[in-house]
Amino acid sequence: MGQRMIGIGLAWMLAVEVASVAAQATGTGVIKGQVVTGADRRPVAAALVRILDQHLSDQTHADGRFLIGRVPTGPRRVLVAAIGYRAAIATVEVPVNDTVAVDVVLSEAVLQLDEIVTTGTTGDQSRRDALSPTSVVSGAALDRQVDGTIAASLRHEPGVAMSGISPATAQPVIRGLGGDRVVVLQDGLRAGDLAATAADHAVSVDPLTAQRIEVVRGPMSLRYGSSALGGVVNVIREDIPASRPDEIHGTLSAQGTSVNRGGAVGGFALAPVGPFAVRMEGTFRKSGDTRTPVGRLVNTDQTAADVAAGLATVGRRGHVGASYRYYHNDYGIPGGFVGGHPTGVDIAMRRHTIRSSAEVHPGRGPWESVKADVGLTFYRHTEFEPSGAVGTLFKQTFLTGTVQTRHRGLLGGTGGALGVSGQYRFIRTGGTLRTPSTADYSVSGFAIEEYGSGPLRLQAGLRYDLAWYELRRTSFITIGTERVATEPRAFGSFSGSLGLLWEVAAGIKVGGSVARAYRTPDFNELYSNGPHLASNAYEVGDPRLDEEAGLGVDAFLRVDRERIHVELAGFSNRLSNYIFPSSRGRAVIGRQGGRPVFQFTNEGARFSGAEGVLSLGLTDRLALEATASYVAASFTTDRAPIPIIDPPDTTFVAASKYPPLIPPLFGNVELRYEQPRYFVGAGVRWAAAQNRLGDFETRTDGHAVGDVHAGVRLLLGGQFHTITLRIDNVANAEYRDHLSRIKEIEPNPGRNVSVLYRLTF
Repeated sequence: MGQRMIGIGLAWMLAVEVASVAAQATGTGVIKGQVVTGADRRPVAAALVRILDQHLSDQTHADGRFLIGRVPTGPRRVLVAAIGYRAAIATVEVPVNDTVAVDVVLSEAVLQLDEIVTTGTTGDQSRRDALSPTSVVSGAALDRQVDGTIAASLRHEPGVAMSGISPATAQPVIRGLGGDRVVVLQDGLRAGDLAATAADHAVSVDPLTAQRIEVVRGPMSLRYGSSALGGVVNVIREDIPASRPDEIHGTLSAQGTSVNRGGAVGGFALAPVGPFAVRMEGTFRKSGDTRTPVGRLVNTDQTAADVAAGLATVGRRGHVGASYRYYHNDYGIPGGFVGGHPTGVDIAMRRHTIRSSAEVHPGRGPWESVKADVGLTFYRHTEFEPSGAVGTLFKQTFLTGTVQTRHRGLLGGTGGALGVSGQYRFIRTGGTLRTPSTADYSVSGFAIEEYGSGPLRLQAGLRYDLAWYELRRTSFITIGTERVATEPRAFGSFSGSLGLLWEVAAGIKVGGSVARAYRTPDFNELYSNGPHLASNAYEVGDPRLDEEAGLGVDAFLRVDRERIHVELAGFSNRLSNYIFPSSRGRAVIGRQGGRPVFQFTNEGARFSGAEGVLSLGLTDRLALEATASYVAASFTTDRAPIPIIDPPDTTFVAASKYPPLIPPLFGNVELRYEQPRYFVGAGVRWAAAQNRLGDFETRTDGHAVGDVHAGVRLLLGGQFHTITLRIDNVANAEYRDHLSRIKEIEPNPGRNVSVLYRLTF
């Protein structure tokens, strides 16, 4: 069955490409121009010029000039953005088989308020017009924040916390929800790893070469799956080029870090090769053990590589292409803590991904675009005993595909999207893990429609998912005193959302949404039954688990004026049949190694809270930025006492009314001085104490940690150079994060001096 599904997927790739090439049409023009400063008319180099909703872009040269060909005729929105300047959006009428010239004037600005968002929308959209609380990390912000993992690179964003067992395994947590309730995408498709299934599994996406990272908070992103109760993180790279440049351009980056004596180099290049656009990328990362204020965190070294190549042919009305990406990550998990292997574990990850994408812009009628994406991933994850023997093994074949159309004027709406998607996954297990090899399938359809183009906008979305699991063998799981047979399961349900955005005054908007999200249990939650080496846990699934259903309500206020950006949001998510691993004491010594037992179970739960961000331009070049985030989570059902199984005795203790691993009140405040040529800033990351504790959790004290940064931007030889110096935890303070799985034995990393060099050409 798996081979047939892979064959169907590859055939789909070929069919999509042929259909896309056949669908190209005539009727295009050229946009050219120059980008200059408003103060003295100096050319602005390395500015991004992008045709919105068309995936066409160019980068200005040393003289500030740009040229974009094959632009569909008619009115087109042109975005121009450059580091240190306020972005500008102009509307240009593109003539048939002719050239239109446009000159763009940019003003210096310390705040970047016009980021473009594609995640969770029906097309390119300004962040200020998004119908969900949204963050974009790009340009100067990405240079200041980029770190070794996606989660660490997002630590300044509201609502986003970080959990993990080691620095390499950091995973994003949004509004207190983690795992597969936070969907991590790469160019709109799931990465195909197993990071969401366990705390010791790393996210297989490196942030160094990302163009931007988009974060949508809340369960509004029906395009990417119903399980995204917490939100979506989308890393934008454009592995498959959607436009053909006139000459080669790209970036080259190098970063060094003192806290782990590590370094990383990476870059990408996009070039015209005959009729094709070719993109090449590579990142290589190596680091030693992380150092804390009290000593070295043994066995936290890492060696990783991430390389990719993409090829596309770009026609007058669209593009079609394919890419290949290889990722490997060898990293260590420390030992000596409760729930950890006594002597540590070494993990080797390997991921191969083949992807094909095609998009057509018909140019007439109600259909703005038709896009198809297919991805095929082969993933291997091996956990080694200190002796070198394999302790736990996962192999995954992952095939996913989506076809989506964007339209305007249907059903009385101003725009919308329709789509279908499918997914096949086959997971094979080995080593001491006794979870049976499992295949799962899912199909879904979704529709999103927007109404209104003035001060009042409405978005409605509906999605239906059908998923089923097949086991390669039948086994039995002991749950309490019962022996439960594993068996195939099938799930299906609707999810939907309704969102509203109202501009009550110029630059002031209020919005709200209500959404029903739905999540099926994962294979390990259903069928796990054995020791997991890296987490030193004996994990027990429950084949009878019910699917989760979440009802979420959001309300937010957004202010976007020339020198101020404010976004305040409040939310409440009520989850029925919330699935989590409940502690059950220790397994039988001898037969199961005496490991802590975790039983996956259903409970009702509520997650409520608030978050906010303030960006204030005190002067043209001085800005104050602050964020704060809070979530309160509790179970809404009466939990039975927890049986502590420690043979030959079994005792019972009262179960906590709080879910585990919920972040406390946290945030940051920063003062920045920024010019186009240089910048400097200082800030404080802080967190309150966490006293609302899950089963067997311990209290975590509050903390405040100081950070500083500075940098220069230089135009040399027609190339744009940026050097960023960042010092995290300046005072080398000893503190512990509540979401750290190793806080009982080691504090968070100590002082870290990081230097990032980035060349844009």
